[in-house]
Amino acid sequence: MRRLAALALLAALALAGCTSAPLMVDPEPTAGAPAATDPTGAAAESDPELDAFRSAIQGGSPSDPDALVAALESAGFERSAIERTRERDSLGAPVTYLEIAVRVDEGCLVGQVGDGEPLALRAGALGGGRCLVGDVIGLD
Repeated sequence: MRRLAALALLAALALAGCTSAPLMVDPEPTAGAPAATDPTGAAAESDPELDAFRSAIQGGSPSDPDALVAALESAGFERSAIERTRERDSLGAPVTYLEIAVRVDEGCLVGQVGDGEPLALRAGALGGGRCLVGDVIGLD
């Protein structure tokens, strides 16, 4: 149930800032197959920036957000462009999923790590230029 809620939240975050049709992303594309399709099912162009983001968050854990940030920085993303949610909820318990995003140009790369494979997609920025909603930690 928590996974479904987390996936719904990620989808809502992505759709809230979209200015065009979102990409549906397979977290583990088959070798030789396109990694993404548009809503009509047509193959999308390769996205090296999204691939680098996805690779950086692979193996990440909600309990170690500093390692996620360091992995994104090592992949070439600017620290000041990174946002993440907190690793503990409002009651102090560890979160099951952590969202992390990088502001790129006029949009965002948004990811979620937790149980199972990480999810990653490209989305439009929200009002005010942010990528995530809620209690978000911006880095500088």
